[in-house]
Amino acid sequence: MKKENKFELLEVTGNSYVRGKKYGEVKKESIDKLIKYLYEIYSDNKKSKESIMEHVRKHIPYIKEYSKEIFKELQGIADGSDKLLDEIIMIHLHEEKSGFSSHNCTTYAATGRATVNQETFIGQTWDIPENLCDNTGAFLLKERTNDSLDILSYTYAGMLSGAGMNSKGISLVWNSVPRINLQIGVPTYIIIAEILRQKKIGDALAAIFRAKRAGCFNFLISDETEIYSIEASPNDVGIFYSDSYFAHTNHFLSDSFKEKQDIEKVAKEYSASTVIRQNRINRMLREKEGNIDIKGCKDLMYDHVNHPESICRHPDSNKDKEKRIITCSSFVMSPSQKELWITNGPACENKFQKYSI
Repeated sequence: MKKENKFELLEVTGNSYVRGKKYGEVKKESIDKLIKYLYEIYSDNKKSKESIMEHVRKHIPYIKEYSKEIFKELQGIADGSDKLLDEIIMIHLHEEKSGFSSHNCTTYAATGRATVNQETFIGQTWDIPENLCDNTGAFLLKERTNDSLDILSYTYAGMLSGAGMNSKGISLVWNSVPRINLQIGVPTYIIIAEILRQKKIGDALAAIFRAKRAGCFNFLISDETEIYSIEASPNDVGIFYSDSYFAHTNHFLSDSFKEKQDIEKVAKEYSASTVIRQNRINRMLREKEGNIDIKGCKDLMYDHVNHPESICRHPDSNKDKEKRIITCSSFVMSPSQKELWITNGPACENKFQKYSI
């Protein structure tokens, strides 16, 4: 799956609403395409558009209370793209759509004694259904906020942040995990956007804890020296800290969640992919410990053990089209250097390109 290597980079400045409106105007066609695709997904159980919007609107008060600035930016995106605010919220809610499979993303971070010069690195493969990959309109968004914070995000058309870093070094990658439960609240992608608006690691973690969370996730968060992994559901959290390296795939690791997930069910559909990738990425990090640099981080994302359900993920032609998973992008970030290296497609077939804040 070789692609045009370069990502489109959209830069927006001004207050929250102005940034959102410019974003919406520029990405109008891509936003329209993704919304139409998501309507099809949400309607797979015969729901009407109005019933979908009725569900989406229940989340709006929680988003507005959580971050008024993000809410203004979402309204700007809606106005700029001539879409309903509800439809822009729907884009941010697609992670909370019921159902789960164990194929989404491998994340890792390394710091301290594990790396050359004790530099911190954090990265992931972004693995999603091939159909979704073709409809996201994925691009890089660079924003400057009112208080002169620069944010560089990998994201979808109409969405604020999928993952990324900011000019204070706060960086985030993440995994889907089993939906232990879902509730009306703040969508995962809104929490991601808020984390990337924080200036210190404590505030980044607090942005998770203060949210009335709608879904379940694992966030791997770093700054220039610290690594935290936060597993969360609407009602509970599990916290890991590392002074060397840490990796995560698509099953819970913390004791508070282990008994609530059916690991056999999670693992079986995709050739135990989440278990294999978890062990494989940790083995490679352990073998590289003390010598991890930017090249070593990129090398992790070429791995094909258990192909095609490997770290470098490729569609399985034997599966139904909606279950063919692909690494839509691989990326690694250096919080100290403020650099992001990213591929447009699987790393084995597409070159890493560098972007900076």
